[in-house]
Amino acid sequence: MKRLWSFIHKILLLIFVGTLAGCATTAHVSIDRASTENATFIISNGNDPIGVAPVISEEISKRGYQVQILNPRQNTSNQESATVAAFGSGFFISEDGILISNAHVVKGANTIIVRTVDDNKFMAKILISDEKNDIAILQPLESLTVDKWLTLSQYRKGANLGEKIRIIGYPLSNLLGKHPRVTEGIISAEVGLLDDPTRFQVSASIQPGNSGGPVLNEDYQVVGIASEKLSDLYAVRKTGSIPQNVNFGVKADYARMLFNSSIEKSIANNVSKVQSLKDAVASTVLVAVNVEDIPENATISKPKRNILITYSYNYSWDVFHYTLSRFNMQWVDENSGEVIANGNFSGASFLSYVGIVQGVIKEVFDKAGM
Repeated sequence: MKRLWSFIHKILLLIFVGTLAGCATTAHVSIDRASTENATFIISNGNDPIGVAPVISEEISKRGYQVQILNPRQNTSNQESATVAAFGSGFFISEDGILISNAHVVKGANTIIVRTVDDNKFMAKILISDEKNDIAILQPLESLTVDKWLTLSQYRKGANLGEKIRIIGYPLSNLLGKHPRVTEGIISAEVGLLDDPTRFQVSASIQPGNSGGPVLNEDYQVVGIASEKLSDLYAVRKTGSIPQNVNFGVKADYARMLFNSSIEKSIANNVSKVQSLKDAVASTVLVAVNVEDIPENATISKPKRNILITYSYNYSWDVFHYTLSRFNMQWVDENSGEVIANGNFSGASFLSYVGIVQGVIKEVFDKAGM
């Protein structure tokens, strides 16, 4: 019986692979490689109930391109956004200087300067930006090795309701100065505003500039990313009173979802050396956006082109995982409105939706010679 099942399993596997290979096609491809080397791929994150956007993001970012996952309510037009200087916080997550901050900190960035606790500065670029969950992964423009970096803990395993936490960051740096500050508190709620499951509430103070800093448990593991405080004006309008210590962080689990294979490998190969609060502070950085304090001999990398990716699909659950009966993807030059590429899949398949999406994206890249 086992041999019969093994034989049937092999036959089914061949059918699955054949189904994908036969149905994934590119209707049109016309991509100029030279014009996309510094391109930013912007993924429209509209109706996406099973989470296709992170899969597209990973497949594109691991090929070395910058990727931004767009909030459905956000307008991408550069004509409607001015260049504004901004400051926030961030923290290293690997020995080669990969770091995390908030997406709203680096939104609209022409230049990003990262300043360490010992006053070293370097330029960085946005590797992945997820505006829906307010998370950005940044990469140094130069080869870099750091001494201290933080470990991301899964939220449920790293902290619980009522447990103590610390937040490290650079609040009000134009007023208080460019030295890190530490605030302490507890996890007040395991959800955010209006029971948002991607956030959690903390009693530790969060001020402008804290955004993007690590929220640490007592083992100095990152359980979240400091994100925002409840607006006094909003609270007064809704309740008639000003709240006290109502601040929120993004759960670290949602940062993990954005990692591509190269980042995961970088983190897996390097065990964090953070064993004290001093070490954790050394892992936290000031993130300056669109300021004039550019390091000497710095190479400034500025995107030349925005490529907007839209997609749609039909999905179903087949006992083991979600699969797709249709997946359409289109790449459009944001400036000219020109359709750059189309990728399509249709038909029956027992493959996971992840494999189907990966197959279509690979087909587009291969035919484009990218």
